[in-house]
Amino acid sequence: MGEPKLSLELSPGVTLGSRGLREMWGCGLSQLVVVVRPEDPLLWLCDKEDARAMLPKLSIAPCRDAHLGMAHSLRAGLQALEADPPDAVLIALADQPFVSSLQLRRLIKIFNGSPQLDYVASGKGQTPMPPAILSRSIFPVLNGLEGDEGARGIFRNPDYRGAIARFAAEWSFVDVDTQEDLQHARMLWQAIQNSARNGTYA
Repeated sequence: MGEPKLSLELSPGVTLGSRGLREMWGCGLSQLVVVVRPEDPLLWLCDKEDARAMLPKLSIAPCRDAHLGMAHSLRAGLQALEADPPDAVLIALADQPFVSSLQLRRLIKIFNGSPQLDYVASGKGQTPMPPAILSRSIFPVLNGLEGDEGARGIFRNPDYRGAIARFAAEWSFVDVDTQEDLQHARMLWQAIQNSARNGTYA
């Protein structure tokens, strides 16, 4: 996009990157690791709703190889947790501003109810995608991924046991990669705010 997209605003004072982070903060996770490029000024962490309240709960993990693909960012996040490895991690993308804490809690509920699963992914149609929960059983596999594959290789591999949670509001998976995406996200954000004020948004 030619500029750091996470600091771009959906509306005055509301940054693109802060929205998903606030939803993750609100769903009861024990730790939050934010993987960023080393040069990221982190201005997007705070918005007009005072996201500074969650800053003490955040761990910042700079990833020098982030430009090489999602696999490197995943690895940096896992390395930040090595001192106290969790039973699972919830992976979310900072450029998906419309994912809600309700959706994240549903993923957590499914995973907690089926401890034999290696992952629980969100579903857009038949396609598994982030946000997703990945069990500690596959951390070694995640650490061995390369390039921009991310967790997609795991989702496609029948050797791993997974579940897909599908959501009616597929617009919540909108991500922002282009100026056109940003304009669409801003219109969607405004529509959501208008509906919430009118008591019609659920």
